[in-house]
Parts: sequence; structure tokens; C-alpha cells
Amino acid sequence: MSDLAVERLALPWKEIKTMNALDLLTLFSYIALNVDIIFQIKQLRATKSSRDLSLIGLSIRYGAILIILVKFVSLSDLPLVVGQGLIAITFTTYFILAIYYSLHGKLRR
Repeated sequence: MSDLAVERLALPWKEIKTMNALDLLTLFSYIALNVDIIFQIKQLRATKSSRDLSLIGLSIRYGAILIILVKFVSLSDLPLVVGQGLIAITFTTYFILAIYYSLHGKLRR
């Protein structure tokens, strides 16, 4: 196999560069955003109500999170993929709880 063929078969993560200060700040920013969502989850569980949430708004935000995640994966930018992946996981939990409490509240009425 020629060197060119081997280069074409190179895996995307072989091209990942080392993290610089901006990459680390980006990850810390994503961690802060996740902490914010975790506080929202705690509040949602404490009140056991999603009455003050817009499920349509949450759906739009969830779709945007997933689209941005796909974009970052296509760019092979590790800090952005990791950060957005964490946001996607945390927001999925939040969204599921919001739907659960929305349905649960309607069933109690």
C-alpha cells in the first residue's frame, strides 16, 4: 500500500492537536453550562413540576444541541465534541424529566 493510500485511511483522531489555553477555557465553559443545567434538573425534581417550562422551547433547544454536536464531530475538534456531548447528555436528562413531569402533572388533574 502506498503512503498516499495510508494517509487517506488515517483515522480522524490521529489529526487531533494538543489542547491549548483556549481549548481548556472552552471545556471549562461547557462544564459551567452543564452545572447550570444540573441546577435546573435539581429544581425540576424538587418542584416535581414542569409547569413553568416550555416543552416546545426545550425541543427546539434540544434539536439545536444535536445539530451543533454533529457539526463539531464533522470538524473533529475534540474539546468542542466533548463539551457539546456533555451538554447533549445533561440536556437529554433535563428534557426527559420535563416531559415526565409534564405528563405526570396532566395525569393527576
